Amino acid sequence: MKILRRTVFGNPILRSQAKHLEINEILSASIEELIANMFHTLIIRQYGVGLAAPQVGRDAALSVIGIKPTPSRPNSRTINMVIINPQIIKTYGKLVPKWEGCISLGSGEDLPYAQAMRFEKIRLRYQDRAAKIHEADFDGLLAHVMQHEVDHLAGILFVDRVIDSKTFFSVSEYKKRYLKKPEN
Repeated sequence: MKILRRTVFGNPILRSQAKHLEINEILSASIEELIANMFHTLIIRQYGVGLAAPQVGRDAALSVIGIKPTPSRPNSRTINMVIINPQIIKTYGKLVPKWEGCISLGSGEDLPYAQAMRFEKIRLRYQDRAAKIHEADFDGLLAHVMQHEVDHLAGILFVDRVIDSKTFFSVSEYKKRYLKKPEN
């Protein structure tokens, strides 16, 4: 497996609608290799909880999601998913501000972070890596991540979902202000 190069803000692929994948493409060795390399890149580079194909320079409606417990999310369950040709077909409730960042806009402690408006719960239709169609409701962190990834495939960046520009922070500043260590 190889680490894929990150596509950064300003590259037109990040503002383009990703190409819908046909069944034969989904089942191809090249897409399977892309998925494996995307998961590998997500883990090795510690790029967060999701990675869309356009973020690694590929015009494909495909994202990988890799959530695991961390010190800031100790109760998260481990989730490894591939969503291909995803569509949000229903939203529940109203939009609420959720903290997020994006490796396409920076990296490390200088990564920009802000409150993007997201739904608490969504219904998603997508295909898995075997091209099987699924439709399911997702809530919490997984719904949040899926909305971010689906946006990437539509050429939308999280900064487009930020209403209050005063919520922008670097990751290092966010950690200082919001992820204070518990007192002993």
